[in-house]
Amino acid sequence: MANLDWNKTKTIFIIVFSILNVFLFSLYLNRYNEALNVEEPMDTPIEERLQSDNIKVPKTESYIQEASYVSGNVHLFSAEEINELPNQTLEVKDGIQLIGTFKESLPVTTENSIEKLVKENIIRGDSYGLWKIDEEEQSATFFQKVNDRLVYHNKNAQVIVYWNDEKEITRYEQTILDNLEDYDESKKLVSPMLVIRVLYSSSLLKTDSTVKDIRLGYSTLATLTETQVFAPTWYVPVELSDGTMEEYFVNAVEGRISEIPKKTEQPEVK
Repeated sequence: MANLDWNKTKTIFIIVFSILNVFLFSLYLNRYNEALNVEEPMDTPIEERLQSDNIKVPKTESYIQEASYVSGNVHLFSAEEINELPNQTLEVKDGIQLIGTFKESLPVTTENSIEKLVKENIIRGDSYGLWKIDEEEQSATFFQKVNDRLVYHNKNAQVIVYWNDEKEITRYEQTILDNLEDYDESKKLVSPMLVIRVLYSSSLLKTDSTVKDIRLGYSTLATLTETQVFAPTWYVPVELSDGTMEEYFVNAVEGRISEIPKKTEQPEVK
């Protein structure tokens, strides 16, 4: 009976590993085909194809040609830094997320913009850049910056502020990454026109659309315990013919499309 059970176990292991091998080979094949799509020339120049489909793109004569991967650590809030914040009732969630409620709300005016109020009233406020304003949700999302570039949609590197009907900021949620620094030597980046070509080859650029920008930032590449590594990433917002917007992210070193969640999730406890 024991030998019979062991034979069944061996059979299950063989089947599982066979499926795993097929999956890994499929993954490798997809990556290989993506690389071929980037490298193989098109029969018709990309500029002519864009013009034929009435797809407008920004000028790309000058662009950042090299950048490094970046690493950082999840910040743990301390009692000392929290006690220095005036006019706030504060709560720390799981050690990594600070939730602040202003005792006296902060009016948003022409002189006191949301960006200015964040810089002046939040820990390391000047290390964040505005990403999105959502009038319906009465909120604004800020992403942390490194090398003056945004870290896109990382749950541990953001500030979300909320306001009331009188356009007064009432509260915020904050997470921080520490020790954001270059992870290794600079890498050569794929050009913005090659990014356009990758998106076009993947049928993501639709007829009569307009590429509004091609901007360099960073996206999460790997999470190693409390350390995270970020890859240089091209951000490409595209306006469709009906006025709606689509967003794409392309790894600026490898030239492949990155799957980044469009809605930033809540911070992850390590």
